[in-house]
Amino acid sequence: MHDLILGTNRHKLLDMDMSPAKVAQAAPPTRKLKTAAAKLCANKSRSLRRPWCWGDGLRSPAAQRAQARPWQRVATALTALLLASCGGGGGGGVESPAAGLPGDTVAPTVTISSSATGLTADGPVTFTFTASEDLGASFTGDDLVVAGGTAGPLTPVDGLRYTLVVTPAAGANGTASVSLAAGRISDLAGNVNTTAASMAVPFDLRLTGWTLAWADEFNVDGLPDATKWDYDTDRNRLGWFNNELQYYARSRLDNARVEGGRLIITARKESLTTAADYGGQRYTSARLVTRDRASWTYGFIEVRAKLPCGQGTWPAIWMLGTGGRWPDDGEIDILEQTGQNKSQVMGTVHTRAYNYFNGSVGVGRGASTALPDACTAFQNYQLTWTADRIQIGVNDRIYFAFDNPKNGDTTRWPFDNPQYLILNLAIGGDLGGAVDPAFTTQQMEVDYVRVYRRQP
Repeated sequence: MHDLILGTNRHKLLDMDMSPAKVAQAAPPTRKLKTAAAKLCANKSRSLRRPWCWGDGLRSPAAQRAQARPWQRVATALTALLLASCGGGGGGGVESPAAGLPGDTVAPTVTISSSATGLTADGPVTFTFTASEDLGASFTGDDLVVAGGTAGPLTPVDGLRYTLVVTPAAGANGTASVSLAAGRISDLAGNVNTTAASMAVPFDLRLTGWTLAWADEFNVDGLPDATKWDYDTDRNRLGWFNNELQYYARSRLDNARVEGGRLIITARKESLTTAADYGGQRYTSARLVTRDRASWTYGFIEVRAKLPCGQGTWPAIWMLGTGGRWPDDGEIDILEQTGQNKSQVMGTVHTRAYNYFNGSVGVGRGASTALPDACTAFQNYQLTWTADRIQIGVNDRIYFAFDNPKNGDTTRWPFDNPQYLILNLAIGGDLGGAVDPAFTTQQMEVDYVRVYRRQP
């Protein structure tokens, strides 16, 4: 038994200036045990106060003995010998379990990290908990509040780390979170945590089988990223279609800027009479496009935005074909809304057969849905586009679908070719209607734009 003690603590004894030669020196077993015990008892470092000496330090000695495993009972016997060598544990030696760890008043803390990478998790999330010190058996899964999925067991990794896996429901979209309240755990001296810890990870299992192909999170303040966005100013001098009243400015912070993690498109009552392409407009705004920078055939597109409320505004999130032939290349309106009906949003498709001007079958095909807080809160505007169907929705609720007739008629389904994305805020026009005489400025804010492609 004395050899076991010396072997277990050889590296610790060396830290106390015991050379290997002294440790290996031949001596009666009793002297070896007493020498090791004396060194241990004289040292006040917490590095020596390990659970193998006295269990978790939180239960009574009787309770510890009752629940002890075989190796713990052996450790208890070893501790008893050490205490006996120190004169019963008094006089500054190793404290007994009942006495706790005098001098340690530092509360333990726990930090949380996760396995999730990228923008969202697309499967189970592994949370890792790292403690500032040994918590013994005081930290269990019962100490955690878990939301957003089914929690597995809290699994120790080593003396300081634990892991827990949260599995969201299949096809769900939301947030997986774990939290640890203050006062739930304690260290070996009985100090409880005074600081709470929590972490939340967004997940989206709707997109299982899809990968993120393109995105703008708008994380850099200033003008929009020129590698991702251009400006459409083509009709400024001649006037914009649909009798719209705005002048679309290029690279002008007053009309399009990134600030605080959001793209802000601002319409203003002003006339840029000195602009080379000025066409007599009394309002300015911006129309951002991914044309010649990014385009896609099929995919899932999500734009999180908050819309303006002013009378006469007409914000839109939409797509046009890269061929430049409207309506032959098709148009997909992911979102349109007007200030004169601010609690309603619309989704529409236009083709040669379905368009408002000269459709051979009728006007554009689409639908609308009520959204009372469209201009007071951010909403997720979504397009799911496959070879078979176009679906338009908001906040995971589809309200319009358009099916491919699969008869080869491209006047009805031209949507097997690339399209680029457009974000703009128009003023007035056939849909926007009359502008409030008191209008000065209105904004559309965009939190992010994300484009996903289905994996082969």
